[in-house]
Amino acid sequence: MSWRGAALLALLALVGVAAGFGASWLAAANPSGAGAAAPVAATSPSLPVDPVPEILPDPTTPALAEGLPLVDQSVGSGAFRMTLPVPKGWDFFENSLNEWQWRPPDQPDFGYVLRVEQVLSNRRSIDWTLDRRIDELREDESNVEVLGQTADSLHFSYVTANHLRHGYLRWKDLTGSDNAQVEIAVTGREVDDAGMAELIARVGAGIRLG
Repeated sequence: MSWRGAALLALLALVGVAAGFGASWLAAANPSGAGAAAPVAATSPSLPVDPVPEILPDPTTPALAEGLPLVDQSVGSGAFRMTLPVPKGWDFFENSLNEWQWRPPDQPDFGYVLRVEQVLSNRRSIDWTLDRRIDELREDESNVEVLGQTADSLHFSYVTANHLRHGYLRWKDLTGSDNAQVEIAVTGREVDDAGMAELIARVGAGIRLG
């Protein structure tokens, strides 16, 4: 063999050694995924998506009583005028041309309140209105929980301004159109649940056109 051939073989051998060393170094620096899996520590702790806020205490006023004396009151106008039984002595507020509210006089914030709204312009069934209302509550309020539901009513809880609130909703069709025409709502504290359930049932049973 000539000296040029021997030199070429030596050079190829050196290249092979260098390549093998490089491959071994890369394998050590970047190990494969084989082997037992192990948890990877997070760089920082994650927070809950919807954290439960600190709940402030409710007003200490007595719970809404069952069997309150009711008196008839008329609201609305023209063909949409209606009469409904409301708690005697409660203050009356006209929120808009189609929404009205009643609450005890001198009641502190976060007590209980009765609200009635005409929703006949929506021309939607009670089923559709109820389902849509649940979606709206979850969009507008925090920590919403559905506690009970019937074909025309809803019982739920939510948190607002760090206060736990309970609410009852009921929809009425007063003309046989199969559409929701009136929404009745009673909102209060958890301690008011029994009184609210009884009040909304009585108002719903007594509301009528005219």
